[in-house]
Amino acid sequence: MFSDVIRSALNEVVVGQSRAINGVIPGVTRVLSGATPREHSWCAFLLLGPVGTGKSSLIRGLAQTLHGDERRVAIADCAQCVGPDPWAPLVLQLAPLFRAPSPGGDPGLLSAPPGSIIQIQRLERAPKEVPRMLASAFDTGTLPLPMNQRASLRNTMIFLTSSLCAREILDEPTHIGFAGSLEAEEEEAEHDRIHEICLKRVEEQFGEELAGRVDGLVVFHRLEEMHLAGVLERRVARLNQWLAGRGVRCEMRSAAEEFLLRRGKSDLRLGARDLVRAHRRYVEFPLADLLVSDRLHPGGVVVVDRQGDEDHLHFTVNPDQMSPQYQAPREVPVVWEEEPTH
Repeated sequence: MFSDVIRSALNEVVVGQSRAINGVIPGVTRVLSGATPREHSWCAFLLLGPVGTGKSSLIRGLAQTLHGDERRVAIADCAQCVGPDPWAPLVLQLAPLFRAPSPGGDPGLLSAPPGSIIQIQRLERAPKEVPRMLASAFDTGTLPLPMNQRASLRNTMIFLTSSLCAREILDEPTHIGFAGSLEAEEEEAEHDRIHEICLKRVEEQFGEELAGRVDGLVVFHRLEEMHLAGVLERRVARLNQWLAGRGVRCEMRSAAEEFLLRRGKSDLRLGARDLVRAHRRYVEFPLADLLVSDRLHPGGVVVVDRQGDEDHLHFTVNPDQMSPQYQAPREVPVVWEEEPTH
């Protein structure tokens, strides 16, 4: 089934959030089928959870699965919704998506390409006017645009993301949803309790109208230490996919993996963010340095390992290339500009 293909693809991208993935599959499938009444031919979900739990990863994974490019997401950041008309910055960010005339023939109604994905992030930072306008848009199926134009939401998938309720989710019992210490019935009851708490907070923060007009409230639970290995595996696979374009492959030894995982679990309240930072600093930076130094050539294999208790990793290029061993310089400060994860 088509829905199973999407579910499987998203589970390959997002670790430990199968319940959240299952929550969005029905709406996405309904929109993509085109077999829905015109007035309900889009879907909208509110994704809640702490930072680093996979909200944006799910959206990017969906874009990759449907369009072959994770960047095929129209993003609007509610942190920019300031000034006397906070709604204007939001629609200006989304307006480029709506260019084609609507199939209905209304010259003032524009449409997006079928299957378009919209992410409206950091909703908790938006003034109250923005959730009210979004509720109205979901009610009418149209989005007001500049120049007295309107956009049809038909054939679009809209994801509102927010870290609202992060504290409540982080304080939930350990291993909920991850085959941990809770029995199945207890776990289900705890999920329902957290969902009710989140729903109440959403109604207080964003209004009952918006809560009632989204297709679903989807909760992303905290990541546990057991899931970091899966996150790292996906990071390495993604890195090798990029390196394959240069004819290069990276092999990670177990000592190097343990080194990264130990740094990734320093603060699990940040989800996988510490692990992502460690991977960027200790793996991506040295590999990039090797590439720009012309020490890696097509057909090359780079072995990443750790020796003893050293506070860095070793990168060894296969002997056939006759390239010297490379060690990331410890004295060079590395500053990474982090992208927001919701």
